[in-house]
Amino acid sequence: MKHQAQEKTGTTAAGNRTDQKTGEDSLLPWSRRGFMGLGGLALGNVLAPQSGLATTGNGTSPRPGTLEPHFPARAKRMIFILLDGGLSQVDSYDYKPRLQKEHGKPLPSSIKAPRFTFAQRGHIIGSPFQWKQWGESGWWASDLFPQVNAGWMDKLCFLHSLHHENEDHITAMSMLNTGVPREVRPALGNWLLYGLGSDNSDLPGYVDLTPKDGKTFPTGFLPSSFAGAPILKPAGKGGNLKWDNLTAGFDAQREHLDFIRSVNEEHDPLLSELRNRELAFRMQGVAPDIMDLKRESQSTRDLYGIGADHTDEFGRTLLLARRFSEAGVRFVSATHSTSRYGNLWDQHAGLEKGHRGNANAVDQPIAALLRDLESRGMLEDTLVLCGSEFGRTPSRELFDGQMGRSDDGRDHNPHGFTMWMCGGGTRQGYHHGATDDYGYYAVQDRVSIHDLHATILHLLGIDHERLTFHHSGRDYRLTDVFGKVVKDVIA
Repeated sequence: MKHQAQEKTGTTAAGNRTDQKTGEDSLLPWSRRGFMGLGGLALGNVLAPQSGLATTGNGTSPRPGTLEPHFPARAKRMIFILLDGGLSQVDSYDYKPRLQKEHGKPLPSSIKAPRFTFAQRGHIIGSPFQWKQWGESGWWASDLFPQVNAGWMDKLCFLHSLHHENEDHITAMSMLNTGVPREVRPALGNWLLYGLGSDNSDLPGYVDLTPKDGKTFPTGFLPSSFAGAPILKPAGKGGNLKWDNLTAGFDAQREHLDFIRSVNEEHDPLLSELRNRELAFRMQGVAPDIMDLKRESQSTRDLYGIGADHTDEFGRTLLLARRFSEAGVRFVSATHSTSRYGNLWDQHAGLEKGHRGNANAVDQPIAALLRDLESRGMLEDTLVLCGSEFGRTPSRELFDGQMGRSDDGRDHNPHGFTMWMCGGGTRQGYHHGATDDYGYYAVQDRVSIHDLHATILHLLGIDHERLTFHHSGRDYRLTDVFGKVVKDVIA
C-alpha cells in the first residue's frame, strides 16, 4: 500500500513544518519551549497511527487497523543501543590473532588502502585487551564487556561483516540511521512509526534517549507526526533524565490548544500540528510516572548500576528504555553520547584507556537490560540492536606533524565492522559473516546497511519493498532500491 505525501509542505532540519512556496515557518509565533511545555520535543514530534500500516494521504489522520503487517512479526518493538564514535571490532568481538603476531609491522600490500582516511595508514597494532573464549559456543571475545559476554554470548546474534563507504561521523551516522549519507531522509525509527504506529495513545511511538547534542533525526519528507521525541540529560551531575520544561501549567496549555482548534479547525495541516500538541499535553499525565525511576525496586536499580559512579548515567538511560518499551513505545534509541574517558568511542589516541572506560560505563547496564527484558517475558518480542556507526582500523593512527602522532589509536573503518542483535526472533549464539585476517574489510557474507534495515523491518513484520512514501514524484523507502533480508540471522 502506498502512502501519498502532501507535496506543498515539508520539514526543516528541526522537524518544523515549512511552506515550500514561501520558505517561512508556518508555526504559530509562540516559542517551541513555551508552547508545548515539553522543551525537548519538537512541534509535531509525537503523534502516530495506533496500529496498521496505513495513514491518510497526508499522514494527518490515523486509520487504525486499515492494513495488518505484511506477515507475522517476530518483534513488536525495538531498542537501539548506539555507541557513538566507533567501537573497535578488533578490540571487542572480531578476534584477529595476526594483529598480535605482527604488531609494529606495516599492513601487507594485499590490504588495499581505502579511498579516504583522516590520517596516514600506520603500522599494525595488536589489541591491548585480553581475549578468551566465552560461553558454551567458545567464541573468542575481549574482556571489554565481561558481563555481557559472560551472561549473553550464547544468546546474541552477531553481524561481523557490516560495511559502508562513509568514513566521517556525520555521514556514517546518517547512513546507519537513514540509509543515505548526505540527504535529509527519515530515520529507521520514523519509518517504523509510520508503518506500525504506536501501542500507547498517550506516548510517542519513537523516543530518543540522550541523543547527541540533544537532537534527534528530522523526519525528512515524512510528516512531522512521525518524528522522534528526544529526552535530555540533566543539566548537572546526577539526577534523572528529563523532558526539559515538563512543568508548564495544564490550564495554560489547555487554553492554547482550544484556541488553536477554534482558529484552525478547517485546515488539515494545522490540525495535524494540533493533534501533536494534544498528545504532548496528554503525555504530561503519563511521562512523569514512567520517568520516575524510584518506582522501580532497589534491586532493579542496582541491577542497572544506578548509584554507582561509572554506570549511573547509562544505567538510568537503559532502565528508562525498558520502561518506555514496556509502556508501548515502538522504537527506543539509547545513545551513549558522552564520556569522561576521551572522545566518545572515537579513540584516535589512548584507545585502551578510552575504550576500557567507556565499556565500564555501559557493560553492566546493557547486561541488565537484556536480563530485565528476559525476566519480564519481553525479550522474545523485543529486538535489541547494539553497535556503532563504523569500526576502527587494525593499524595505528599516524597524524601529520601538526597534530602529532599516536602509537595507541585507530582510525575510522566503515569497511568491515561488527554489531549484535538479541531477542525479537533472532538466532541465538549465531555469528554471521567475517572480515579479512586483519579485520579491515568485510569479505564473507557481507551485510550492507540496507540489508540491516531490510532485516530489521522483516523482524517487525514489514516487507521493506512495500513500505513506501510518495514524495516529489517517486516512491521512497528506507532501503531505497537496495537491501535484502539476511535470513540466516532469523530463528
